[in-house]
Amino acid sequence: MKVLRSCIFLLWSSLLCSFPAIASDFQQPTPEELKMTSDPAAPDAAAVYLFRQEISDDKLHMHSLYVRIKILTEKGKEYGNVEIPAYEGRTFSIRDVKGRTIHSDGTVIPFTGKPIEKLLLKQNDQKFMAKVFSLPDVQVGSIIEYEYILAYDDHTASSPRWLIQQPLYVHKAHYHFVPTQRELTSNSEHGHVVIGLMYTPVLPPGVQVRSGMDGYDLTIENVPPMIDEEYMPPMESISYRVIFYYSGYHSEDDFWKQEGKYWSKNVDRFAQASPKLKAAVQQLMAPGDTDEQKLQKIYAAVMQLENTSFTRQHSAEENKAEGLKVKTADDIWEQKRGNDDELTLLFIAMARASGMKAYAMAVTNRNRSLLIKSYLDWDQLDDEIAIVSVNGKEHFFDPGERYCEFGKLHWKHTFAGGVRQVDGGTDMAYSPGSAYKDTLVGRIAELKMDSDGKLQGVIRMTYTGDEALRWRQDMLRSDEEQTKKDFEDELQKDMPAGVVVKTNHFIGASDYNHALMAMVDVSGNLGTATGKRIFLPGTFFEANAKPLFVHDKRENPLDLRFPFMVRDTVTLALPAGFTVESVPKDAEIPLPSFADYVAKYKGTETTYVYSRVVAVAGILYQKNEYPQIKDFFAKANAQDQQQAVLHVAAATAKGQ
Repeated sequence: MKVLRSCIFLLWSSLLCSFPAIASDFQQPTPEELKMTSDPAAPDAAAVYLFRQEISDDKLHMHSLYVRIKILTEKGKEYGNVEIPAYEGRTFSIRDVKGRTIHSDGTVIPFTGKPIEKLLLKQNDQKFMAKVFSLPDVQVGSIIEYEYILAYDDHTASSPRWLIQQPLYVHKAHYHFVPTQRELTSNSEHGHVVIGLMYTPVLPPGVQVRSGMDGYDLTIENVPPMIDEEYMPPMESISYRVIFYYSGYHSEDDFWKQEGKYWSKNVDRFAQASPKLKAAVQQLMAPGDTDEQKLQKIYAAVMQLENTSFTRQHSAEENKAEGLKVKTADDIWEQKRGNDDELTLLFIAMARASGMKAYAMAVTNRNRSLLIKSYLDWDQLDDEIAIVSVNGKEHFFDPGERYCEFGKLHWKHTFAGGVRQVDGGTDMAYSPGSAYKDTLVGRIAELKMDSDGKLQGVIRMTYTGDEALRWRQDMLRSDEEQTKKDFEDELQKDMPAGVVVKTNHFIGASDYNHALMAMVDVSGNLGTATGKRIFLPGTFFEANAKPLFVHDKRENPLDLRFPFMVRDTVTLALPAGFTVESVPKDAEIPLPSFADYVAKYKGTETTYVYSRVVAVAGILYQKNEYPQIKDFFAKANAQDQQQAVLHVAAATAKGQ
C-alpha cells in the first residue's frame, strides 16, 4: 500500500538503513572509549556503534541520523566511508552534513568537505542517487562521528522504518518519531483517507515502543549485530525493526480483504476468457484431449512467448512506436511477449478459456522477504503464480518463470505467503512446498586409468527441478559459453587434486519438459602412488569438497532453499596389473525425517565402483536445530574423504 509517502519507499525504505537525527553538538568521548582496542560485547568485531540516534518528524518534514562508531580493526576503517541514500535527487534534500574523526590520543580532525553524488540505480526514466563522503584520517582506534538531516517536501508525509539491528553491534540507540497531524489521503489508485498511524514491531522480549503526546520513542541497548551467515532466510523480515505507516484501514483483516478485492478485480479484468483467447486455445487442442493435456499445451504455448523479465523490458515509447498496448491478456497473446506476471495471467486466461477453473495468487519472493500479515503493505507481494483445478485437485504453476517445469514452482515461490483468489473472493494463503524428488541431480562418471595413473573419461550429469531451472535461466542471462565456464568452475572446485573437467555441451537447454543434461570431459591424474599402492579418493565428485557448515554456533535460522536428491555412480576401469586392495566401508548416515546419506563401494579385478545418494527433505531450521544439521553434513563430508587403495603388481610397478 502506498500512502502519502509519495512513492518514496519503493527503493528508499530498503536502502535507508536508518534515518537522520538532530544533534546540536557532538558528544565528548570518554577516556574508556578512546583507549578501547576491542569490545568484550562483540569479540573480533571490526567496529561497534557507541551510539546511534534516528529522529523523524513529519511535522517538520525531516529525518536525521547521528552516529558514533569506534574503529577496532583495519577492516573497520571502511565505515569511515559514508553513503546517504536518497530516492531521486529532487525528492529529498540533504542538509547539515557534519562529521569528525577523533584519534585515540584525543586529536580531533573535522570533516570539511562536501558530499558528492553517486548513481545507485537507473531504471527507465528514474535515477536513484546517493550522497557519499569520507571522514578524514580514519585509523584503527579512531572514533568517527557524523550527522546529517534529510528534508522532504512539505506536502509529503514519510513514516520511518527503524532498522534496529545493524551490521555492527550497537551499544545504545535512540529512536523518535513525530507523526503529522494533518489529514492525509492515500496516493494509491483507491484514494483512501488515512485514518491513523500503525506500526509493526519486531523487537527483543521486554523492549517496547513508547507512545505519548510527543510521538513515538524507543531506547534500546546492547543490540547484537545482524550477522551475515550462509543460507539465511530473508533477514529483511526477521531482524529487529519497527515499521511505521499511515493507513486507511482499521485492521489487518480489513486491509487484506479489501486490497485483495481490488487486486482480484484487476486480475479478472486482465485475464478474461475473451473470444480471441477461446479461439486461440481451440487451435491448440486436439479432439479427446484431457484437461491435463489441454493445460500442458497452453503452458507450452505461453512458455514459447518472449519473457521480457529475462530479456529486457520494452519501454512505453517502444510499444507505442510498434502500435502495441497492454490492457488485457489478449494484448500479450497478440504481441507474443510480456513480463513474468503478464505471462502468468495469460496462462490463467487461457486455462479459463478452455473451461477450467483457474485462479491467481500473489506471493512474496522467499529469497527476498517473508510475508508479515500485520504489516499492511501490498507491496510485500512480489510475483503472481497460477492455480488451476484439474480433475477436482488444485495444481500450482509458475509460467512467468522462464523454463520452469510444468506443475512446479521456482523455489522462491514455494512456502511463500500471499493472497489468492477463491470462488467469491480472496483468502490469505501459502503456496505449497516441494519434495526432494522434485529436484534431482544425477551424476554418472565413466573413467579409465592407464598404467601411469593418467585419467580419461566422461561425466553425464542430469538435472531436474530447481537445479535445472538455475542453469537454464543462467544461460538466458548470459550465454551458453559463459554458462559452460560457470558450470565447470563449480564442478572443478570439488574434484580430486590433479583432475581437470571441461564442459563439452548441454542437451535440452531450452526443453523444460525433459531433464537438462551436461556432458563433461575428464582428464588429468588420479590418486597418489606409494610403492606398490595407489591411494584413491573414495568418492569422486565430492573428493575435495569442504564441509557445508563449519561454525560451531549460528545466530540466524537456516534456510536450505529447496529439497533435493543427488545420485552418484562412478565406474573406474583399471589397467592390467592393477587390482582393488581395499575400499571404504559402506555407510548410511540418517537424519530422521529430514535427510539421508547412503554410500556403497565395490572393487573387482578390473574396476572400482561406488554409488552415493544424498536426499535432503527438510530445509527450514531454527538456530537451536543447527547442531544436528551441521553434524549430518560433517559426517557426510568425512565419509566422502575416505580412500580406496589399489595394488600394483610387481612387474607393473617396476615398469613404472
